[in-house]
Amino acid sequence: MKKVLSIILLLLASYHASAQFGFFKKKSDLEKFKDTKVIVVLFLDSAYNASIETAMLRHWKFNSFEIAFDNDLQKYKKENVAYLTFSKSKGSKNKARLGSCEEDFNGLVLLNKFKRKALSEDILAQSFCSNSIDTSDWSFELQRAVQMMNNYLEYAIAVDRDADLAASKMMVDYPSDRNQLLDKKLLVEDKMLDLKGKKDANDLFDGEIEEVDRDVIYRSILDQDNALLYTLLVKDEKYCNKLIISAQNSELMYYDSSSPEKCKLTNKDLEALNNLKKETMKKNSK
Repeated sequence: MKKVLSIILLLLASYHASAQFGFFKKKSDLEKFKDTKVIVVLFLDSAYNASIETAMLRHWKFNSFEIAFDNDLQKYKKENVAYLTFSKSKGSKNKARLGSCEEDFNGLVLLNKFKRKALSEDILAQSFCSNSIDTSDWSFELQRAVQMMNNYLEYAIAVDRDADLAASKMMVDYPSDRNQLLDKKLLVEDKMLDLKGKKDANDLFDGEIEEVDRDVIYRSILDQDNALLYTLLVKDEKYCNKLIISAQNSELMYYDSSSPEKCKLTNKDLEALNNLKKETMKKNSK
């Protein structure tokens, strides 16, 4: 019984993990989506609107897109379109008037039908953003989120088999170039490390880690700094979502989730990163 329960919990965790990436089940669906126009939905928030438009113009490569306000979407009703919008989690400190998801999520969501409160069955892909976003933060947050969502679509359409799109497969072997883990400094936002024991962060990671203000992380995103990785921690109703991302092109290096009570980077996370580095070096030596 315990073994069955463990398998069920693992499958549920894998399903949740897919939220960062997407819910396409067939490669043919992605090939059809290539011909779908993305409608980037604007709201009555000038900082968000300007930032999402700039991020899309600079970083969206997968298919065509158009900009429209949320009260002007009826004209697309009969067209082959999808909608890119923003969902605030229930615990978000973001004060902008944006959308939300039925299944609590904080970040960009790609929908086949637009609703201010997105239903799970309408979601095609998602990309995390920070729980707390000030007016001046939007440009950095949305640059990363747009890059990560575009990366997912590019990876997903290139899979060999439909089975490779499954959440369990993606999370075991997400197709980012893990060589980007090697010889890079990891930036962690101040007070977001929670370590136990005698080993310090550098030893656990087997590399350089620096605790910094969030502004330093944002600067690395703006500069697309090839020498840096950084941590993104996002809470929702059920999970603390932990991501390690390359500053250049926002490639996902590591994802894990834990309980939301104490949303910090732990020994387990740093040791897992170290193991990923070792596995990558081992593959390179063959």
